[in-house]
Amino acid sequence: MKPDSEGSEVKKIEQFVLDAYTYTEAETRMVEILEAEGMKPFEITQITKTNLVSVIRFAECDKWFKVKVAHTSMDESKGVEKESNQFMLVSASDVKDAFEKVRTHMNNVQVGYLIPSIVYQKIAEVFPIEEWTPITSSVGVTQEVE
Repeated sequence: MKPDSEGSEVKKIEQFVLDAYTYTEAETRMVEILEAEGMKPFEITQITKTNLVSVIRFAECDKWFKVKVAHTSMDESKGVEKESNQFMLVSASDVKDAFEKVRTHMNNVQVGYLIPSIVYQKIAEVFPIEEWTPITSSVGVTQEVE
């Protein structure tokens, strides 16, 4: 629930992206994040696995674009070129900016590639796993580390 322009509470669906190994971990993290942000009440209606290989965030940009990158490699055993696709999520100001940022990134990697598509994604926020500190309770739990 979010307040609209008139101050009334309205139901709003937002999409978030976060790293997780399981659906349970994804739900647990999302609940902790939303509660910490004070976003109540809320309901998690869907958790979907995605095929992103990397997320590239730029602090000055708040729009997200899913970029399809086609890699070209040579299959030495068959003597033919082989193409594989990967998807990246990049924050940028517009499609051109997203293209330039991925191009710069890929030029640093120094592999053959083509960018066949860039699609705007309506994502509210991205939460990488390295920025997450789990909320744990120490009541009745003892852990020893050697």
